[in-house]
Amino acid sequence: MKKISLILLILLLAVSASGGFGYYSYVYNADDDEENSDEDVASSGGSEPIARITPSNPKIKVNETISFSGADSTDPDNDELTYSWTFEDDSKIYMGISQERNYPDKGEFRVTLTVEDATGLLNETHTTVLVVEDYYDTDDGTVSGQNQEDEVSMPVDSGFISIKIDYTLSQTYAWEPDSSVTLRLTDADDVIVQEESNLASDGTWSYTSDDLSSIGDYVFLILREEGTIDWTTTIDVKY
Repeated sequence: MKKISLILLILLLAVSASGGFGYYSYVYNADDDEENSDEDVASSGGSEPIARITPSNPKIKVNETISFSGADSTDPDNDELTYSWTFEDDSKIYMGISQERNYPDKGEFRVTLTVEDATGLLNETHTTVLVVEDYYDTDDGTVSGQNQEDEVSMPVDSGFISIKIDYTLSQTYAWEPDSSVTLRLTDADDVIVQEESNLASDGTWSYTSDDLSSIGDYVFLILREEGTIDWTTTIDVKY
């Protein structure tokens, strides 16, 4: 550090009873002010804050309102914080320690929180909201010599809890007692999840998220083997 010294020479002639005089030297050190200034800066901290969003990576239903909070954010220097939020597909900036948001569409949506301390230092964090919607559908048809197979597809998105397929198979004609089909479920990667041959009967196939890892469209296939069979299915995907 460059040191600047100013030497002031003061010659004082003092008339006293002793008739003496004094010679005094005063040294002014400008570094004293610089060092004090540095100490002031150090005492104010200078560490950036830490941004946190709660809840983290939440899953909600379509049209559900969720409240986000930045209250768990901290500052090592105990500075007062300001909070700004941005949401995917929205160009606006929202201020405040908390925000409410409603999602009318399913999908994954990014949320960003930026916190700023009193000295202008910033920190940013993100979370992703998974917006889901239960899927339910019924379908029916007939497989025969003219229509060899039917397919029922179902969307299986991230965050699903369970899949349930109820089916009913009924013989169309009494003179075809050996009517039969092959039932097959394939996942979004075209991997066979389950397959069995079946005569006219009822049944249920059930799975949880622990059983299945593929995400996308699943296909339930009804493949004619013999005769003619009417079929009905109910698909129920829970989130």
